[in-house]
Amino acid sequence: MKTERMMTGRGVQGFAWVLTTLAMALTSTGCGDECVDDFDCRDQGAAPAGQRYTCVENKCELTSIPVPDAGTETDAGTTTDAGTTTDAGTGADAGTTTDAGTETDAGTTTDAGTETDAGTTTDAGTETDAGTDPCETTTYDPKLGTLQLQSGFVAGESASLPASAGPVGVTPGPTYSLYTVVSGSSTGPHALYSLGTWPQVSLGTAPLFDVAAPADRAAGTKLFLSPFVETDGQRVLTGYTKSGAGFPGSVGVYDVSAPANSTYVSAPSNFSAGVVPGAFLINGGGLDTVSAGLAVYALKTDSSPFTALKVGTLPPETGGSGFTAVATNGVAMLGYFSDDTFLNGGRAVAPAAITEALRSGTPFVVADAPALDVGSNFVAASGHGEGVSVLRGDYVPPDYNFAGTDVSRFAFTVTDEGATVTVGARQPVLVYADQCTRVTGMTAIGVDLLVGVDDKNGPRLVRIQQAPQFR
Repeated sequence: MKTERMMTGRGVQGFAWVLTTLAMALTSTGCGDECVDDFDCRDQGAAPAGQRYTCVENKCELTSIPVPDAGTETDAGTTTDAGTTTDAGTGADAGTTTDAGTETDAGTTTDAGTETDAGTTTDAGTETDAGTDPCETTTYDPKLGTLQLQSGFVAGESASLPASAGPVGVTPGPTYSLYTVVSGSSTGPHALYSLGTWPQVSLGTAPLFDVAAPADRAAGTKLFLSPFVETDGQRVLTGYTKSGAGFPGSVGVYDVSAPANSTYVSAPSNFSAGVVPGAFLINGGGLDTVSAGLAVYALKTDSSPFTALKVGTLPPETGGSGFTAVATNGVAMLGYFSDDTFLNGGRAVAPAAITEALRSGTPFVVADAPALDVGSNFVAASGHGEGVSVLRGDYVPPDYNFAGTDVSRFAFTVTDEGATVTVGARQPVLVYADQCTRVTGMTAIGVDLLVGVDDKNGPRLVRIQQAPQFR
């Protein structure tokens, strides 16, 4: 299955800020195939009213959605009339003066299902909707909408997010510069832009960098932008894939101070990335000339030219790429899609293991690291101080719209000179009260969490901080 991308801005189609797989990450559908099931057809965008995209012989086609009438399949009053089959007052008369079923028959004068049929004259779901949209009348917090902030956390600054913005990346600080990818459509143009300095968020007037490598800029070339923008402060990493065996693609490395030194590196199936000292970690199917299937790769940036190597072996049950998130204490949550559970999983790899793999070129084994007990599927992850936060929820059939449940944090404790990691219990940060406000993405901002939210009041970024007494 392909990756489902959740959008941050409303004007961007076909990709998103993190977000996500069914959460199935990039697994091959075969060369040239559009889909292997209906979920893959989400890339087609919104279907016309009354229709949906269905995968038919590996092609996405429009089909009609059957709508059962609330009153025709089983009529509320015709199959068994409320007052004619067994009269409430003739078989065993409830009384004589006013018969419960003769003077005003429960089903003859005004038949519960004939004069005004519960499902024919005014259809409960088509002519006049059975109810108004609760999201139009509910109360919204100016920052978090209907999301509920949990104990131990506070909502800091917030800023409106331009509608065209896609994935967002933040420099390490102490001044936080923001970057995003803007895309007109799956066929481009695709460009990296500045988003200003937090919390003064505004889209730059001119693009900084073309996300597409020169070989992929021909008119009509369809790209699937990867749901990440990562930066170490000197460079900004973006990525994309294309249809085809192994999902060929590239990552782009934009040099902030010397744009002419920016470059592109082949990276099939690149799905997520993170920053560690001296390198970008990339969860994908290969990097540059290194090709070892789905694994964790590193692009070492502490020397010129950059060098690529495999640094982590994913668990044997891996069926697709997963999420990457790095905590401030150097622990990397490295993820994978499990063919055993059909869920995303993640393990907390110790900083000493990452450092040694970068030094020696011998990959660590991700399965040897402790697992996060997420308790459900999750579709986004971000560093969050000395831990990570994940967006829990799943895609609900038949249309596979994402239904979030909460954002939860896992604290990491590092001991044994960086060689051992202990994963704390899940701690809710934000809880969905409904689906009126949704989380569209997450990224780290210093020791805090920058959350993208969207609802009827528009897309915005909100900084979530740990309460002082919990730091």
